[in-house]
Amino acid sequence: MKKNKLAAILLACCATVCSLGTVQAGAVNLHDEATMTEEEKQIKEYCDIVVNCVNNERTERGLSELMTFPELSEITCIRAEELPVKFDHTRPDGSMCFSILKENGIRYSAVAENLAGGRPDPVSTVEQWMNSEGHRKNILGEKYTHIGIGYYYDADSDWKYHWSMFLIGTYDTESKEPFVFDGQYCPTRELGDADGSHVINSLDAKKILHYASSRAAGVEMGVVHDFIEAADVNGDGIVDARDASAVLAYCAAVGSGENAVLEDFIW
Repeated sequence: MKKNKLAAILLACCATVCSLGTVQAGAVNLHDEATMTEEEKQIKEYCDIVVNCVNNERTERGLSELMTFPELSEITCIRAEELPVKFDHTRPDGSMCFSILKENGIRYSAVAENLAGGRPDPVSTVEQWMNSEGHRKNILGEKYTHIGIGYYYDADSDWKYHWSMFLIGTYDTESKEPFVFDGQYCPTRELGDADGSHVINSLDAKKILHYASSRAAGVEMGVVHDFIEAADVNGDGIVDARDASAVLAYCAAVGSGENAVLEDFIW
C-alpha cells in the first residue's frame, strides 16, 4: 500500500448518534496556548493551516467559512491518535467514530469524518482530500458549520502521518443560526500570508494576483473574512499587482539567503 495514497475511507451522514466509546488518554491541550507544550503548539498550527485551506476552497465557491473551537480540535486529535491502531471510521473499541462527539457533549444535525494518511504537510493533505470525490463533497457540504482537525505522528505505523477531520452542522434551536461555541474562531492570516498556509511564498502572490485579476474583470471572487487584510501588503486599501510584487520580492530575497522581512519590500 502506498503511503502517499489517500485512505479510501469516508463517511458522511445526517446522523443519529452512535453508541458511546471511551476517550483514550493522551488528549492534547488546545485551550490555553500559555500552557501548551511545543508539540501541542505545532499540532495547533498544522490544524489551523488545514482549516484555512478548507475555508479557501469553500469561500471560492461561495460557501460559508467553517469555524473551529478547541474542544472539537482536541476530540479530533484523539481520533487521529487512534488511527495507527485502526485506520477506519470504527474506533479501536468497536464504536463508530461519531461516538466521541456525543460523549463529549457536542450535538449536531449533520456530521462527516474524513481521514488521510501518509503526508506530513497540511496543505498537500487538503489537496489529497480535494482530489477525492467523496472527501471533497464532505468539505464542500453546505450543511456544515464547524470543523475539527486532528494530527498524529507515529513513526512505527504504516502511514506515519495521520490526519482526521470532523465536519459538523449545528444550529441554535431558536434563531436557526449556526451555534456559537465558547472559544470558536477562524485561524488568522498574517500580512502577506494570503492563503493562510503560515508561510509567505509565491503561492500567496499567485492568490493575490488571481483575486486582483478577477476583480479587474468584474468577477466577484469569494474570499475568507481576513483575506483583504493579509493580501493588501502595502496597506493602500487595494489588493493588486503591487502587493503581489512585494511578496515576490520578499521571497526572492529570502531565497537568496538575505535576512529580510516583508516590510522591507513595501512601497
